[in-house]
Parts: sequence; C-alpha cells; structure tokens
Amino acid sequence: MTTLEDIARVHTGWIIWRSDVGRWWATRRGPVDLEAIRMGCAMTLDADDPEALDAALAAQAELTATFAADPAAG
Repeated sequence: MTTLEDIARVHTGWIIWRSDVGRWWATRRGPVDLEAIRMGCAMTLDADDPEALDAALAAQAELTATFAADPAAG
C-alpha cells in the first residue's frame, strides 16, 4: 500500500493530503502556466485511493517534462 508519506517523498512539488471523507488530493506548490494548463497540466488533482493519486501525479510529471522540453508541443 502506498502511504501519504510515500507519495509526498516522490512528488515533492505537490502538497498531498487525504480529506475527511477519504479522497486523496494533491495541489502544486507553485503556479501553472496557462499554456501548460491547456496541454493538460493540473493545479489540483484528486483520486479515490493513494495508488490512483500516485499514478495521476506521475502522469502530470510526464506532461510537465514534455511541456518544459518543448512548450510548443501543446
């Protein structure tokens, strides 16, 4: 099982928490460029469980890396 601490250790650019109703959340520590948002980068994510949140954060990391390498890619 993935813990909140595991996710936070890997995804340091995000604030991770679990809500009172059990949803898992992450929000970026910094701003997101409008073009990055248009490409699919999110400011905040939520998921049913920690594994799904970890996967969503990994997908965001790929999008962010793609955008950083080639802003015109979006």
